[in-house]
Amino acid sequence: MKQNLLIFSAMLFVTLTVHGQNLFLFGDKSFPCTETFTLQSNSASNNLNILFAKDGNKALIGVSIKLKFMIEQLFTGNLIIYLDDGTVISCEDQGKRDFVDNTMSAVYYLTNEQLNKMKNSNINTVRYALKSSDGFSFSPEAGNFSASNKGRSAKTDYPALLTNFFK
Repeated sequence: MKQNLLIFSAMLFVTLTVHGQNLFLFGDKSFPCTETFTLQSNSASNNLNILFAKDGNKALIGVSIKLKFMIEQLFTGNLIIYLDDGTVISCEDQGKRDFVDNTMSAVYYLTNEQLNKMKNSNINTVRYALKSSDGFSFSPEAGNFSASNKGRSAKTDYPALLTNFFK
């Protein structure tokens, strides 16, 4: 009996390891997600990390930044996504923010229409705003920023990624 339990546990571990999925941890929730991609900052600010996740049958985009300074910051306002075909997508700020381990993150839900637009044209640039969590502290990391899908290697193909992830 013990041997069967040991074999079953080992098989379960291998199955979970081989077929494991990425998880986006946010507050007291976790969401299945894509890998994390980095958009390069268009200023001296930090690069923006993005991923796509599922909340049941809802699509979402998660954004995060690892802060250089110890002043707690938060994403604020709408997240604006500029696509290569000139389409502009504005993701509504629903106040879903988190700050842990000097990393701030936020979740923005995508409508089906927004998701379909992103499946047809690549992300060019994302615009976002940061503010201090208390609203009064000065921080060099507060303000309006943008980050783009560029870099040393080829641009990430978000339409293919989104089509495969949101089947």
